[in-house]
Amino acid sequence: MKPIFKSSQLFYFAFLLGMLPFFGCGGDEDRSVVSRELSFEEFKFPPGTSGPEWQVSEAYIAELLEDHSPDWHLREDPEWREKGYLAQLLKQFGDIPEVRYLIAYDRHPGEKTRDQIVARMEAKYRLWPNAQNRKALEQIKTLPEGLVEPPGPPGEVEREWAKRDPEGYYVHLLGNLIRDYGDIPEVYIVADFQGRLMRGEKLTDAEHQRHNEAVNVLMNMDAQLE
Repeated sequence: MKPIFKSSQLFYFAFLLGMLPFFGCGGDEDRSVVSRELSFEEFKFPPGTSGPEWQVSEAYIAELLEDHSPDWHLREDPEWREKGYLAQLLKQFGDIPEVRYLIAYDRHPGEKTRDQIVARMEAKYRLWPNAQNRKALEQIKTLPEGLVEPPGPPGEVEREWAKRDPEGYYVHLLGNLIRDYGDIPEVYIVADFQGRLMRGEKLTDAEHQRHNEAVNVLMNMDAQLE
């Protein structure tokens, strides 16, 4: 099977999957319009998620809630920030299937199938039914069968490289983006944002939004080439 990160055009689908937890906000107008346009049946875990590695114990749920802190997003340790984010989902939405799946997905150590990737985005759209998440879900659904997300934490290799050689990582990423999309402002926004993210720097909501808009531009360029 073909790893999802091998293709430059599919890079943004995978990267957006990792970034979307930060884009939970959306205006009421977007929320109502999108809810009318797209509806779902009851959320169900996709095929291949019944094994023990996909199970989330009641003890782990209790651990997340017990360790939760209001300032989770300010913590330096990425693992603690991730646990804080998952606990925030539980507190905000409750112990529902969508939240359970997002927790199971992030904890699962192996590769993920296309159906499992799509289900992750669907769960996020159900929690945050805004226009950006709807568009991301519709585009991710166009991924061909047979693609997989490699095992291991998303961006683990890139994160180590970005910390070890920040300038080299930025130059490499920027060069690839310019090659694929041209010398346009959006590639600089994405390269700078990803470099800082991989180094564990704190980023503002405005910076996340600016990056999201740049990614949408690049994804639209990909769509026009199909």
